[in-house]
Amino acid sequence: MGRLSRFLAIALLAVLAIPAAPAQAAYGADLPVHIDVYGQGVKLSGAYGSISFDDGNTKYRYSIAVCWQGSYSRPTLYASVNGAWRSPLSGTSTAVSIPQCTGQATLVSGEATGGTIANVSIVVDGVKFNPPNSTYHTGSAFYDNPYN
Repeated sequence: MGRLSRFLAIALLAVLAIPAAPAQAAYGADLPVHIDVYGQGVKLSGAYGSISFDDGNTKYRYSIAVCWQGSYSRPTLYASVNGAWRSPLSGTSTAVSIPQCTGQATLVSGEATGGTIANVSIVVDGVKFNPPNSTYHTGSAFYDNPYN
């Protein structure tokens, strides 16, 4: 076997020994998010955008505008995964104007990972203040992962 043949054989073995990169999970269709929160007949807040799941059942991504319209305090956007206690959604936040909101709106975008994700509930809150009392209100939407 000549030098070139040995070199090619070693190079081929080296290529075969390198493990292939795992396939990247692909995201499915965007599912619409449309949540309005009312308290005592007044629109307090809302959440509008989309959520999608990856076909590997371990991630979801979101792009949701949170509306602060009549709420006494800034609304918070939460996610509850597989029925667990809700936690605030984080990610990049950008001020936006949206037709569903006459007040301030912030676009929150990000990706969440962890374990097997069977479903996600998106929750947004709002507070109606009538001195000396206030009432806490929420709106939510449930999204089933189509890949499990």
